[in-house]
Amino acid sequence: MSVLQNVLLEEIQRLEKNIKAYETMLSQLPRGTIFIKPIGNSFFVYRKRKEGKKVISEYLGNIKSNKVDKEIEASKEYKRIKNNLSIAKRELEKIRRAYKAYD
Repeated sequence: MSVLQNVLLEEIQRLEKNIKAYETMLSQLPRGTIFIKPIGNSFFVYRKRKEGKKVISEYLGNIKSNKVDKEIEASKEYKRIKNNLSIAKRELEKIRRAYKAYD
């Protein structure tokens, strides 16, 4: 086995480990998209998510509450991790194709 094959194999293992870690992190965060709805002079925050074919809207609270700030941060973290997961999966496929070329 060549040095390049070893490097590719190590990269495959690293990416697989990262993908599992990202999936674990995603399972611990709330799913859905945060949106703000103005009603009168106040703004209220909701989370929309899909369950099967249904779209569920969950009320989170007034935009000024601390709970809503935490939910917004969790939503941003979810999007960031989901993006990283997508990138890692694409990279894993590229590396696997390169590794197969040396078999």
